[in-house]
Amino acid sequence: MPPRSLAVRMAVAFAFTLALILLAASSWVYWGLSARMMQEDRESVLRKLDTVAALLQNLPVHSDALRQEAYVKLPRDAPRDLFVRLRSASGAVLLQTPGFNPDLTAADFEPPDARGSPQLHKVHLRHDLHYLTAMLPLTASATAAAAPEAMRLDVALNRTAESRILADYRVRLTVVLLAAIITAAAAGYAIAWRGLRPLRHMADAARDIGAQDLHRRLDTHLLPDELQTLGLAFNATLQRLEESFGRISQFSADIAHELRTPLTNLWGGLEVALGRPREPAQYREALESAVEECARLSQMIQTLLFLAQTEHPHAELRLDRLDVAHELRVLAEFYEVTAAEAGVRLDVHAASPLFLQADRMLLQRAVANLIGNALAHTPRGGTVTLSARLQDSGVRIEVVDTGCGIAAEHLPYLFDRFYRADAARSRGGLGLGLALVRNIVRLHGGEVSVESRLGQGTRMMLDWPLHCSAG
Repeated sequence: MPPRSLAVRMAVAFAFTLALILLAASSWVYWGLSARMMQEDRESVLRKLDTVAALLQNLPVHSDALRQEAYVKLPRDAPRDLFVRLRSASGAVLLQTPGFNPDLTAADFEPPDARGSPQLHKVHLRHDLHYLTAMLPLTASATAAAAPEAMRLDVALNRTAESRILADYRVRLTVVLLAAIITAAAAGYAIAWRGLRPLRHMADAARDIGAQDLHRRLDTHLLPDELQTLGLAFNATLQRLEESFGRISQFSADIAHELRTPLTNLWGGLEVALGRPREPAQYREALESAVEECARLSQMIQTLLFLAQTEHPHAELRLDRLDVAHELRVLAEFYEVTAAEAGVRLDVHAASPLFLQADRMLLQRAVANLIGNALAHTPRGGTVTLSARLQDSGVRIEVVDTGCGIAAEHLPYLFDRFYRADAARSRGGLGLGLALVRNIVRLHGGEVSVESRLGQGTRMMLDWPLHCSAG
């Protein structure tokens, strides 16, 4: 299986999580069982020490009551055996429970602590024998007539059966844990594989979509809620790709159409000039016509390059804090001579200061394109008005003319590349100026709109945000 498989990762995570839960639960159960057993063993050993010590305070070592306490046998099904050994100070055994393991030496019994309390000690002997031991020094009489002497009371509890029970329990827990991990991994992988089936179907459907199938969309109705957002986002991406491909195809067709005319003129003019010998003036005229067509081609190419730059969403902007009224007056002064020659009055209505953040060169080019269009399509005696005012969302710049206007059917396409409303706005232009204006405004986060009626003039509106971050 692929190491980066999501189903494998989910299965491993599921198995690992279950393993941690089972390990924690089984460890807690095991610890509780072991602690409970140890607590009972401690109580048994300490109780035996107290009982024998209490009897020795009033009875001699060889009394029947003490022997009965030392020799008492636990039930045959008891999981442990309790042994008692009483020795003199010299080490002689005075009393011992039958079956006391001789391998338990004095070193296996720790003396009481500083307060005189017995200390329990775990002892592990050969042949996997486990004991819990304790020792208590005391003073007692061997017989009723004998004087009291120092003695040592040893108590040992055989915990071998308990250790085996705990060892068997650990083995069982390990087997259960491993089986649970394997089962959880297999079940987790199966669940993940089945759960990811809609994602695989999406991948298969996406794989079948080519450049000619961008109109196709993923069916999101049957997708789980978790994949709905992904499916909708993918469909939105397809929509944008379809629109982009459409624009590219249309753009390519428009370029081919626009370049065909000047190239045809250039080619035809040169062929005519070379068709037969001509006068120098005629050659000069042909060359001037060729230069004119070359200039038109150069202008178109430069405009297309600049248009492509402004369409890039991350185009670098050199933002400055500009006074819109001042910029409009500068442009009006620049076009003053052109307006005078066309017999058109150029007015500016904008109160200073009115600031916004924009790229000065791009702002001037956008407004200059609108001014040039307005002057070209406003008859003598008309007026072109530049204005700016503050709005809630930013600053609105308007270029209003009293020219021939534009028919309503042309308005939706006015800002498309190479689009020219022949009846109103076509006088040899390239059809790229308004598309460039729209790109510049959108690059700054704004929007452009138009209002126009035939015979009543046109109003171009540029809505600029007050603040813009450079791409």
